[in-house]
Amino acid sequence: MKYGLIVVLMVIFGSYNTYADENYITIYNKDLGLVKQIRALDIKKALLPLKFTDVAAKLIPTSVHLKSVRGSKDFRVLEQNFEYDLVNSDKILEKYIDHPVEIINENGEYLKGVLLSKEGKSLVLKTDDGIKIVAWNDRMSINVKELPEGLITRPTLIWEISGYQEGQQTLEVSYLTKGMNWQAEYVGVLDEKSAQINLDAWVSVNNQSGATFEDAHLKLVAGDIHRAPEPQERYLRPQLMMAVEGGSAEGFEEREFFEYHIYDLDRLTTLKNNQMKQISLFPSAEVSCSKKFYYNARRDAKKVEVKIVFKNDEKSGLGRPLPAGVFRIYQKDQNSLEFVGEDRIDHTPRNEEVKLTVGKAFDLIGERKILEKKKISNRSEKQTVEIELRNNKEKENVNITIEEYMYYYSWEIGESNFPFTKKDAYHVEFNIPVKANSTATVNYSVVYSW
Repeated sequence: MKYGLIVVLMVIFGSYNTYADENYITIYNKDLGLVKQIRALDIKKALLPLKFTDVAAKLIPTSVHLKSVRGSKDFRVLEQNFEYDLVNSDKILEKYIDHPVEIINENGEYLKGVLLSKEGKSLVLKTDDGIKIVAWNDRMSINVKELPEGLITRPTLIWEISGYQEGQQTLEVSYLTKGMNWQAEYVGVLDEKSAQINLDAWVSVNNQSGATFEDAHLKLVAGDIHRAPEPQERYLRPQLMMAVEGGSAEGFEEREFFEYHIYDLDRLTTLKNNQMKQISLFPSAEVSCSKKFYYNARRDAKKVEVKIVFKNDEKSGLGRPLPAGVFRIYQKDQNSLEFVGEDRIDHTPRNEEVKLTVGKAFDLIGERKILEKKKISNRSEKQTVEIELRNNKEKENVNITIEEYMYYYSWEIGESNFPFTKKDAYHVEFNIPVKANSTATVNYSVVYSW
């Protein structure tokens, strides 16, 4: 239900309400942003305390830091407060209980009295004619004289300071805020043979911090920042606007920092509140790749997975640090592009392999059976396993990699009709060629000990 509410304000703020001259924003991958703002102002004792209102509603109060960068050397912060009890119609009415209000109902009738209660859809009003219970709806309005004490229209930082000199002062305020995030978005277009992929990379910057930052210097940090644990919080997801920026030929300049990677945008950009902004990460690249098939009965007993695999190195046409994000893969079909699947990658350094699961093969089927279990001793068992791979394609021969999980740490494969590769203590792989319209069957025995 919406409340019609008219508020007459008679408030004169005896403090600063200045906006940032420069914004420096660093955004991390996990709902965290670092805001640094430079503000030049003319300090006058009569206008203290300092009050800044264009700050993020989701800022972390204990992370706020204010310092003088040009001005008095004795500048000190004695006290800082973050006020976030924002005004709305419910709070105004609650604060006006036992205070006079004026009501105009949907028929234009005028009522004046002391508000005694606001519960649900009813107001209780003490008037000169007695107690009146007024049914409340969104076609009515209330007039009040001023904004109740303690309510503000925007989140506000307030400082008590000392050691200042009246006159021009340049201050720097910095803080961490929730409600900021970014991730990479990759768009890959495969050629007809799935041997080459044309790759475009974007970053999606999501600002739900509660503030807009005009003409900001933007940095993005790729890496797993550790943060102190805190209770889980839930936020309502507001409506987002979408903005797309092509940027320059490069877009971001990448460099190593600590144990992370930083991406500096080579120009200023505005981050509006409740906006998803997309910016080009790096120029298009032609990358050599291959389409591979994997059968893993633990993940799917019947289906064979399709993966696009490439090496993130210069030889393959890339060789860049790839921030975590989503790969969306398309392929040309005659005169159009069709979506064939998507996958998410973690932060991937140079020279590492990228393996994207894009779907399940329609014409390839796998089936795994344990044909026999035989107890050898009280601490060992022999299993005989059969894996059947069926290729129902009419013309295409394929190679399918079988990924097998060994259930105990101590195991030994005794007999196998195909060679295998031990990947680690629990995994082996078989690389099986399967001709078109044919079946290939893998048989092996394994002895487990415990």
